[in-house]
Amino acid sequence: MRRPAVLISALVAAVVWAVGAGVVAVRQWPAAGAAIERARDVGMRGCAGRYPDPAARERCEILFETQYVMERNIALFTRLLLVAGPLAGIGVWIGLDRRKSPSRRSRRR
Repeated sequence: MRRPAVLISALVAAVVWAVGAGVVAVRQWPAAGAAIERARDVGMRGCAGRYPDPAARERCEILFETQYVMERNIALFTRLLLVAGPLAGIGVWIGLDRRKSPSRRSRRR
């Protein structure tokens, strides 16, 4: 009797967390995305000053583009984990609870 109440309250808390964290992530993303793009642009402009050879400049620009993609993906994935992590945890909890439930019921009979 107590377990479903705890599970339901944990699920409600996880949904509230997901909504709140999602709102915060969406509101903060434009500034975070702009900062990541700004760092890439500054780095790519620096490549032209540092490397007069076109091949070296291109390698430098590729490096900053790769860094930009990685930082953007890390930022997005971190926000996704913060939003969906508790819900995934509740899903695992429910799955494990259901997995154990049939064996308990069969022993009672």
